[in-house]
Amino acid sequence: MAERIKSDLEARGHQVWFDREKLKEGGDWEHYIDEGLNWAGSDKQTGRVVFIMTPHSVRRPDGYCLNEIAKALTSKIPVVPVMLVFSEPPLSIYRVQYLDMQDCYPPENKPAVSEQRLDRLLVALESNKIEFDGVQRKLQDALKPIKFERDISGLLRDFTGRKWVFEAVDNWLRDDKGSKIFWLQGAPGVGKSAISAWLRDNRREIAAFHFCDVNSEEKRDPCKMVASLVYQLSTQLPDYQDRLSLLDVHGTMVEYTEAYTLFDKLVVQPLAENFPEPDRTIIVLIDALDEATRGYKNEITLLLTRRASKTPSWLRFLVTSRPEPEITTLFQSLSPLVLDTSIEANRADISEFLRKRLPTITEGQTEIILDQSEGVFLYARYVCDEIHKGQLDLNHPDEFPRGLGEVYTQFFMRQFGNTIQAYKDRIRQLLSLIFAALSPLELRFLADVQGYNSRMELFDQLDTLGSLFPRSGDSNTDTIVPFHKSLNDWLASKDRSGPFYIDIEYGHRLLADHGWQQFIISPKVMMEYHLRYLPRHLRLVSDVERICNLLEN
Repeated sequence: MAERIKSDLEARGHQVWFDREKLKEGGDWEHYIDEGLNWAGSDKQTGRVVFIMTPHSVRRPDGYCLNEIAKALTSKIPVVPVMLVFSEPPLSIYRVQYLDMQDCYPPENKPAVSEQRLDRLLVALESNKIEFDGVQRKLQDALKPIKFERDISGLLRDFTGRKWVFEAVDNWLRDDKGSKIFWLQGAPGVGKSAISAWLRDNRREIAAFHFCDVNSEEKRDPCKMVASLVYQLSTQLPDYQDRLSLLDVHGTMVEYTEAYTLFDKLVVQPLAENFPEPDRTIIVLIDALDEATRGYKNEITLLLTRRASKTPSWLRFLVTSRPEPEITTLFQSLSPLVLDTSIEANRADISEFLRKRLPTITEGQTEIILDQSEGVFLYARYVCDEIHKGQLDLNHPDEFPRGLGEVYTQFFMRQFGNTIQAYKDRIRQLLSLIFAALSPLELRFLADVQGYNSRMELFDQLDTLGSLFPRSGDSNTDTIVPFHKSLNDWLASKDRSGPFYIDIEYGHRLLADHGWQQFIISPKVMMEYHLRYLPRHLRLVSDVERICNLLEN
């Protein structure tokens, strides 16, 4: 079938890199694959990857094709999946609709159907409109699954170690009497999200996932999480998809606006009534629960404690979080696996990571960095990145910062230590907006709120923030967020950040005032962010009069 697709594409005048022709026996296959992906990605307008899905090509954990797909996504090459033999689509592309060609094989026996499907594939490739009618399309329209590509893309870079964690997870999976919820707990920066990303891509049991994000209102919303998980599960369990197809999913989403009922209607009930037991334990993975906390209340954790037990025994939940009281209180009956930064296994993982990133590092240098890292993986990654950029000297590890708090202090002192007043005049207000935002702010929005005359002014300010505030690019719709939640915590604490302290309430006031001014001019000129969040910002600054005026208009 792959050969048939290749010949049809070439007959239409397309150039095709075909792995069976390009991979050479005894050669470096990964190098050849990289060459092919680089070739396909060299033209952003026409480059595509056609991914033919069979149980072998999508297998986890040893599916080499999944590595190729990950590289394609990193290179932003569109992937067009083709389902040839039923298999669970990789979760990395779960939002991409696939062309179902199961009834076309072998093509010589079904020429009419095969021809029709191949024509549809050609249209999708040539028009870049990868939308195929069917149940998945209807479910996607109704459930609107969340995008996580940017959240996960950098987590697995140089991923190292953690075998002791994976062994604990595997033992839980094998235990028929294991707890309904496996709780992985750890302090900021120890690598919980990277472990979650690795498990997603390497354990077939993971059939749905969600990464909470303190910087995204969408990813902290329990209703949106439920809808996204339902869609993902439908791509992995055909019997579940069949049952959902008999329901009015769109109507349910419109009628019910709280997560408990949605979970019952779309998960608990469809999986009841003699639902066929899958061939494996099904795991729903939820990362960074603590980032979903709002006002000392965590609705997603509450949902799990009240509804997880209602699901079938073969469905379980794997969650990660910091040891915060909003979560520990609700999960007090669970015994978490703690990512203890002081144990030898954790230190060994960081040592292996340092040797991988810094091949010339000595044992003495490794020990110094280990001690200064305080067992935090994020610190080790930061140090390696700074060494590669020339900001730190491996020959002087005794001069490295100690722990993440000192990393942040050193960075801000290096950037603004001699220009504190300039920081207070120009940068502090910008950071207040970024931290107060209820979803990541687009660059054009930031420029408008700050009153910059051009994007150059905004980029000048953003450049001073360096790698701690990564942005996706330089177009108007790109966004900027802090690189880790611990940075939010550090800047929000006057005792820890000193002159660099950020008052989040000030950011809410700036956003509320800007949105209100647009509303006064005309709701027609209001930016999308204000249309969505202005009432909430007004509430957060207790501006009751304006809230009433807004909601009564």
